[in-house]
This record gives sequence, structure tokens and C-alpha cells, in this order.
Amino acid sequence: MEEKAVLVVCESIAPEIEKLAPEHLDVRVLEFGLHNHPDKLNERLRGCLAEIEEDGSYEVALLGYGLCSEGIVGLKPQRVKLVIPRTDDCIALFLGSRERYLEESRREPGTFYLTKGWIEHGETPLAVYNREVPWVKKYPPEKAHWLAREVMRNYRRVALIDTGAYDLTAYEEYARKTAETFNMKYEVIPGSLNLLEKLLAGHWDGNFLVIEPGQEVKREMFY
Repeated sequence: MEEKAVLVVCESIAPEIEKLAPEHLDVRVLEFGLHNHPDKLNERLRGCLAEIEEDGSYEVALLGYGLCSEGIVGLKPQRVKLVIPRTDDCIALFLGSRERYLEESRREPGTFYLTKGWIEHGETPLAVYNREVPWVKKYPPEKAHWLAREVMRNYRRVALIDTGAYDLTAYEEYARKTAETFNMKYEVIPGSLNLLEKLLAGHWDGNFLVIEPGQEVKREMFY
């Protein structure tokens, strides 16, 4: 890609980006969990975009986000081009395409996906169950167990995604323990870095939104 670019990503995909991103690319990592609070995610992305445009060094801002509970709706660059994967959330980024995500959803509805980023940075149900999450520590164990089971109530499978960006060994035990704790099926499924590779290389086909300066991101653009 010839244009001067900056990449903005969630902590959830930072391990994959660490493998793929060229050394010269400016990468800005935002904290995990903002997708649970779309208004906060939108505010953080607006602020980040404003800083990027104020800097004046970039022509393109690449987002390692999907629609993410509509947290990116309303973003409106003024000086840079904005490129966004046309996905609902980061799971499609780990699997390589929205089509693959839909295929997995049809094959195994009710799947809770895990990756290195989700395990290390996310408030996973197992972390809630074990009261390893700060806000949960104020509750007695039985309350924490109830909260965790409520989160997992509609899931039937735990799937650890092998994106090929790191050795899975350190994360398999955690994923397997999650499945055992909540009496769920456990699988390791193959992932793909295809979408992220295209994003970084500038191969923006129909799987991406290319938002020109002055254009606003709208929900319907993703469908």
C-alpha cells in the first residue's frame, strides 16, 4: 500500500496484528471490552480519528473493527480515508470472512469463541466464575457462579480459534476448562488471517467499506 496509513485495533486482535503488521506501520491499540459499551467505543474511535486527522501525517486510517454493536456508526472522517472490514464483529476477522462465520453459526449455533486476545484481555465467563474479574470480587462465589452461568446459558460449544498467529498450547487448557465448567462441547477450529492481510495490504474488495472524507459510516453499509 502506497498511501501513508495508521491502524486502529482492539486488544482482542493485537496478537494477530503483531504477526502481520509491517514495522513501519503506526498501530494504535484500544482497550478490550468497548464493544460491550457501543457509546464508549464510538467516543473512543471518534477521539482517535480526530487525533489522527489533527496529526496530518496520514492518508488512510485502517480499522480493525467490524460493526461491533454499531459502535462505529456515525464515524465521519474529514481528511483521511477510512477502511473498515464489512463484518459484524471481530470473530469474522479471526475466521477470515463473514461467510465462514455464518457457516460456523449454522453448523454449531450457540458457540462461544475464544482466542489468545479474548483469554488474556477479556472478562471471560470462566474469569467471572473464578472471581478473577475486579468487579466480581465483591460478590460471594455463588453469586459469581450464577452470573457466569447466566452469560453462558444460551451457548452449547466453546471454540478456540487457531488463527496461526501464535502457539495455541498455552490457551487450550483454559478453553477446555471453560467448556468443562459450563458442561459444553469443546473444539479447536481453524481460523484465517485473510481479511486482516487484505486490510493491511490495501486489497480492499467487497469485504471492506472504504469511507471517503466527508462520508459518514452507516449501519446499512454493512449489509
